[in-house]
Amino acid sequence: MPLDVFLLILRILLLILLYLFLMQVVLTISRDLRRTAALGSEMNVRTPPVVGHLVVVDSGPSNLLPGTRFDLMPQTTIGRGPTNTIQLPYPFISAEHTRLWYRNGVWYVQDAGSVNGTFLNSKPAREPLPARPGDLIQIGPVSFKLTP
Repeated sequence: MPLDVFLLILRILLLILLYLFLMQVVLTISRDLRRTAALGSEMNVRTPPVVGHLVVVDSGPSNLLPGTRFDLMPQTTIGRGPTNTIQLPYPFISAEHTRLWYRNGVWYVQDAGSVNGTFLNSKPAREPLPARPGDLIQIGPVSFKLTP
């Protein structure tokens, strides 16, 4: 067998091996993406239950519309930061402004050290205050009504 034919066969074999390797990489990546997507959908099923709502009563200088409804989890934080359960991206809301939690059938509201304060029925919520459905919670200049 002449040298030119031998080199041509080696090149073709190398090309075939390269394509087989690339195909294996693509199959592995697509399998991992499907598995990650399936895990992500399972995580959505495990989200904490919604145990109440906050409904905007007075939006103040924000562009929230009165009647806008936010779901409350058993442990809810409200603020401008990305780690909050409810994000309100307004300059008058602190990064973590307010904490609400539901324990033994009672809601508790507490300011998280914000600049503009948190109020429950016009009373400052520096310490945890029990709240009932129908109570007004003011977070900075925005007023919410607590609903079941």
